[in-house]
Amino acid sequence: MKTAFWALAALCACTACGENNEEAPVGGNVAAPSEIRIERVDATSVCVTWQDNSSNETGFDIWVREAADASNRWIAGSVEADVTRFTVSEGLEDGGSYFFGVQGKGASEAYDSRVIYELYTLVPSADLPTVSLVGNTTATSSCLAVSYRVENASADARWGLCWSAEGTPTIDDTVQYGPAISDDEPVLQAIPNALLEYGREYTVRAFVIEGGAAYYSAATTASLTAAPDAITFNWTKLSRASLPAEIELYETTDRLNGHSFHAWYAVADLSKGNVEFRVLVPDGAATIEEQSAAFNGDCYVMINGGYFYNGRHTGLAVVNAAATGSISAVRGSLKTSDTEEYNSMYNVTRGLFGVDASGKPAVYWAGTDAKGTAYYFDRPLPSVKGEAKYDAVSVENPTAAAAWSPRYALSAGPVLLKEGKCPFDFTLTSKGADYYLSNFEIMPYDIFGVGVSPDRTAVGRTEDGRIIFFICDGRVSSSGGATLTELAAIMKGLGCTDAVNFDGGGSTGMVIDGEHLNDTTAEASRAVVSTMGFFKK
Repeated sequence: MKTAFWALAALCACTACGENNEEAPVGGNVAAPSEIRIERVDATSVCVTWQDNSSNETGFDIWVREAADASNRWIAGSVEADVTRFTVSEGLEDGGSYFFGVQGKGASEAYDSRVIYELYTLVPSADLPTVSLVGNTTATSSCLAVSYRVENASADARWGLCWSAEGTPTIDDTVQYGPAISDDEPVLQAIPNALLEYGREYTVRAFVIEGGAAYYSAATTASLTAAPDAITFNWTKLSRASLPAEIELYETTDRLNGHSFHAWYAVADLSKGNVEFRVLVPDGAATIEEQSAAFNGDCYVMINGGYFYNGRHTGLAVVNAAATGSISAVRGSLKTSDTEEYNSMYNVTRGLFGVDASGKPAVYWAGTDAKGTAYYFDRPLPSVKGEAKYDAVSVENPTAAAAWSPRYALSAGPVLLKEGKCPFDFTLTSKGADYYLSNFEIMPYDIFGVGVSPDRTAVGRTEDGRIIFFICDGRVSSSGGATLTELAAIMKGLGCTDAVNFDGGGSTGMVIDGEHLNDTTAEASRAVVSTMGFFKK
């Protein structure tokens, strides 16, 4: 009788291989498991997982049957009720093909479920992909960067980095997929500090996933270096009769790192009163004074906005919940003499500041896909100039997009602060460090270099949700301007947890009561194509 029973069970299993074979309990019968998954552990072991579809099983048996010999079958092991994982580590051969099955056990043999099988081949080890670390991990205050090499991977393989502060990481821990690779060359991949914490040591491994199995490099450990210190000044509060109680204005002429400096900031509490943040993208370029005056006193403070080219805004803008524009791929260099980088196009995300329908401010990295759909992320696409390139932004790249619906938002970049951390520096690039910000938001313009300090515009949010507009003069005797690193530290000193750099240089400006606060003697007030402001509701 027992022999007949198992023969029938084997026949049912072979008929059902690879199907979703759920069975509702009848009487005391145990429902068959489903969704059998096999993941390779090493050359001669696999991990079997399954979906438990019953509530009355006493446990599970895990079966193995040779694909070439149906008569050669055995129980590899058993687990208790509600356990849905088992590692088969005996009886398997490198390169062998097997049916792995799971059977729910009942109160007696008569109530056992049928065995549900899934076919899996242990590809010969010599044919498996490998991933190995190359050189040492680079640790800065902005990121951890690891170089690795993937070899023998198929076109369907995926690779990247996984990390953990709690032991050896796997793909079940935090994961960031890597850029494209070619010709088995090493790839540099950065983990932005937006995904890390200061003062913690992380274990990092490179991985490659192929055929449902994950393969890992050796582990490396590293920690972020110390965060840059905040820069603080003595600020003088300015009185303006036109400003409501929700908006305060401050000025400083303190020195910055040994040179003269002149800066202003306006801070608004939008949680009360009748003040709101807006973004404007007019039909044509106009000065900040002209754009502000058009509101007949209903615009309390206005500053310049994002970047533009040939009189058109470049980037993403959201006005009254309607998004326009796109985040385009960018050349690694605008110098035609730099043939390699001039012809290299990098997919990027851009720093963006905005508010939702309730007026709550936030900073994200923004990107658009091939159809122009805008997405917002808690991390940048970690592009580095001169290194391997990432696929275009999508709803899942660089990670699952945030469920954020801005009412007003504007992109520029780079992000100066995210959750109190400055996410950029110039460490990772060996190409164009003087003029090109290469970490994450590749920006080929001459205002982003290591020592470049023009006029600056920035917008940030404090922990309690206030919005700060900041500008400083540059390129004049009374003010030497600020580098991007200094600007990030200044915004941190103002209490910002999140901040974005906006268009600087001759575009910088803040207008109150029709007055351009900053010095425009170096360059007359410039017509701009986007602005931000504090407005009367």
